[in-house]
Amino acid sequence: MKNIKVLLIVALACGLYHIDVARAQDARNTQSLGSPLRMNPAMMGANTDMRIILGYRTQWNSIEKGYSTMSFTAMHPFFINSGKSKLDLGVSVYNEQVGAFQTLDASLALGYNLQITDNNNLSVSLMGGYIQHTLDINSLSFDSQYILGSYDASNPSNELSLRNKSGVADASFGVMWFTNAPRDKSKLNAYAGVSGYHMNQPNESLLDGTSQMPMKLSFQGGVKVYGKNKIDISPNARLTVQNGNSEIAVGLYADYVFSDNAKMVIGAWYRRNDAIAFVAGFDHKSFTIGYSYDLVTTPLIQSISGLMAHEITLSYKLSQIKRSKISSFDAGSSSVSITPFASF
Repeated sequence: MKNIKVLLIVALACGLYHIDVARAQDARNTQSLGSPLRMNPAMMGANTDMRIILGYRTQWNSIEKGYSTMSFTAMHPFFINSGKSKLDLGVSVYNEQVGAFQTLDASLALGYNLQITDNNNLSVSLMGGYIQHTLDINSLSFDSQYILGSYDASNPSNELSLRNKSGVADASFGVMWFTNAPRDKSKLNAYAGVSGYHMNQPNESLLDGTSQMPMKLSFQGGVKVYGKNKIDISPNARLTVQNGNSEIAVGLYADYVFSDNAKMVIGAWYRRNDAIAFVAGFDHKSFTIGYSYDLVTTPLIQSISGLMAHEITLSYKLSQIKRSKISSFDAGSSSVSITPFASF
């Protein structure tokens, strides 16, 4: 067929990740900590600034148009009760393009963070949104459009039940425990959380039928160990389960701290039966930039070349709250070393 590669991409992206051991059906980001609402919306609890994060990921460029993802995240904290608890508001917008298939996902999150004891917090969040799938049917070809071996796009496709658009409501949640002690009071900070997505299992079918979006559960954990020689280490791990498949990922970051407001970051992630990713970036008081490169390790690379992935995130932070009001959440004047999370 004329567009067999396009159809292959759609199959890989939407049904995919069943090719070998473990794949989830949702799109993934190497820099998952740079898209906090998509990892666990309760991560907003550790945020003390208004933040805007832009992300772009491209992969599989050797296959037609490849696979690209653009993301926008915004978070804003509302502090109450003298810094002992606070509310958070977050917005997440994803746009994914894979061949003739496109997904637009826009969500709004509301979170509540409670300080249990000094530097010991529990956050919960609910997130709701709208997911729209679009299929450019005109860019596809079908068997019925081939007559005597000759293809003519004007021939009817006979795919009367295939729609070019569907939209559904989506519901998600997150729970996160974390510590955020300052460097001079603790040698490490830690976090552990669980999040669930598509809890209402919406029908996303483009056909006249039912195709429920499978629920996704994600478990996250990690620590940040503060070093004496300006080098901090952050091991992280996550387990994602969706539609009977599981993904295990482990990562390690090393931060070289120039000052309370600036650090350089390098690290790597290993996703079982999928890829090894390398990350590097810079975290400043007002902005963060991160870059990652995925080296694919699946058997698929033996058949198709150019499946590597590039990803970049840009974050801007703007403090609008007086430090005296957030002393319970913030370890002091430092803007880059007070949470257990890696920068991206």
